[in-house]
Order: sequence, then structure tokens, then C-alpha cells
Amino acid sequence: MDFLKSRNSYLAAPILFCFALALIFAVWGIWYPCPKEWIVRFIDNDGMSFVESATLGFFFLQLLCIWLIPPMAPGRRRVFWQIDFSLITFIAVARQLDWHKAMVKVSNLPGATTGTPFKMRFLTNPVNPLPDRLIVLFTFIVVIAVCATTLLAFAKPLFKGFFKRQPVCWSIAFLGGTTVLIQFFDRLPSIFRKKLHVQLSDPVRSLFSLLEEGLEVILPLLVILALCQAYFIFVDKSAGHPAE
Repeated sequence: MDFLKSRNSYLAAPILFCFALALIFAVWGIWYPCPKEWIVRFIDNDGMSFVESATLGFFFLQLLCIWLIPPMAPGRRRVFWQIDFSLITFIAVARQLDWHKAMVKVSNLPGATTGTPFKMRFLTNPVNPLPDRLIVLFTFIVVIAVCATTLLAFAKPLFKGFFKRQPVCWSIAFLGGTTVLIQFFDRLPSIFRKKLHVQLSDPVRSLFSLLEEGLEVILPLLVILALCQAYFIFVDKSAGHPAE
């Protein structure tokens, strides 16, 4: 824990991110060309693979840390944000377990949207049943409202703190950047196939799968890191403060 109390604590997030990337590429290199059976077993097995199970376990650990390692001084404000952070964690767990997909069944009507209903095109397609579209719309509103409100509440101090090498701000910045990268690696094969008419080779697709799922594992770890840093900086006064 001494490192988290030091002035170089802001380097913890980039170190964790680089370690994750190195591990992902090492696994890909060792198991190259990563046959489909291997990917299904360890990476994507309907939520039961080793990687997805590890991600889910870390999310539950994150939920526990929100209450055991409070990021703010005692008071009503801290309880409010602990509930808010817990709700966001619950949303992440629900997504990881695909609970949201159980809310809406894909319609067999001619012209109905195929695939996951939680897309904007599902809302704009009048063929899809209205009750289903209302459920999806309500889910979008709740998730966007909770996440956007939280982000806006902390956007200014996070932005300023990043340039001051504030450890918590760097951890949250890497959390956001990693989330964007995950979506990038998730959508890239589809973009190549549908937009560019390029079929990626099996080894390349396996690398993208590893990058997507592997980086998801460190999302809760980055949150836990930020919680620990916030605790030592803002709550545990005896721990000392890293230089601004």
C-alpha cells in the first residue's frame, strides 16, 4: 500500500493497463492461432468462461470495496455516492450476465430487428412491438441518466486533476479510455465485414476477442484502485497525501 500513498501513485493505472495488454498479447502469442474451441472455452462461453467469471468476480469485489473503502469523508454525501456507485456496478453486473436481454425477447415478426434489442435501431423500427420498445427506452433512460449525472458531477475536478497528476483522476481516466477501447475492439470486426467487406482471419479475430474480454477484466480493478487511492488521499488522514 506504500506505493498508493506515494507521489507516484498516479502511475498505478498506466502500469495496470500496460500489464494487462502485455498479458493479453502473451496469451495470444502462446496459444497462436487461438483456435475457436479455445476462445469459446476460455473467453466466450455464454458467460461461463474463465475470463468472464473473473470479470464478474471482480465486479462483486468492486461493490464490496465501495462500502468497505469509502472514497469520501463520512456524511450524507458519501452515502449518496456510495449508493450511486453501487447502482452503476449493478448495471455493469447486469450487462455482464445479460440480464437486460431477458427483459425483451426478439420478435419473429417480418421486418423486426434481429440481434440484441438494446440498440437505437430497435427503437426506431415500428415493426418491433411497442411494449418491447418502451422497455428498451426506459432502460436507456435509466442507464444514461445515472451514468451521465455521475460523470457530470465529477467531470470538472477529474479534468483538472488529470493534468495535476492526481492519482484518482488518472485511474478514472484510464477507466474511461479502456471502456472506449473495449467498444472499439468489439465493433471493429463487424465494421470490417459490413462496411469494408473484409473478412478478418481467425487469428486476428481471436486477438480482438482477447483484447475485448481481457480489458474488461481490468475495469473493476481500475475502480478498486481509484477507491483505494481516494481513501488514502481524502479519508485516511494518517496515510499522508501524495503531492499535487
